[in-house]
Amino acid sequence: MNLILVRHAIAEDREDFAKKNLEDSLRPLTSKGRKKMIKVLDWASPHLGDVDMIVSSPYLRALQTAEIVQSYWTKIKVDEAAELVPHSPPIAFIKWLQAHAADKKNVVAVGHDPHLSLFLSYLLSNKNESFIELKKSGIAVVELSSFDQMETTPAQLLWLVQPKLIE
Repeated sequence: MNLILVRHAIAEDREDFAKKNLEDSLRPLTSKGRKKMIKVLDWASPHLGDVDMIVSSPYLRALQTAEIVQSYWTKIKVDEAAELVPHSPPIAFIKWLQAHAADKKNVVAVGHDPHLSLFLSYLLSNKNESFIELKKSGIAVVELSSFDQMETTPAQLLWLVQPKLIE
């Protein structure tokens, strides 16, 4: 089974958005971010095959990215998981996957950094330290023997694409 990690696309600037006195969780994507995500998915989607599930952080920029992802697999609805917010511990999303995706073969998870980079590093090494940086609109695909064994059996990185490689 494969877990496809997608970092959200470019969103409005954090400091400029904070001046609007709105929660950071409401920060939307920019048009540049949307275009870049589409470009990356145009390249990546033929390599991903069928997708059984799309799950996203509940933050607006991640949900908007998940909607772009969903446009490539229109029969799949987007689920939300609070375990994908920026500072969630890796084990929280592992538990979510074990509870909600045990029967899935290809799951797309849309989230943020530092969570996704730390989560990806954890999957590959079973250590709680980040050694890979997933850029905005970046996609990493890891192969797992099962979601049940994620805590004990390291995943295999199949591929990682950063947006600059597609431009």
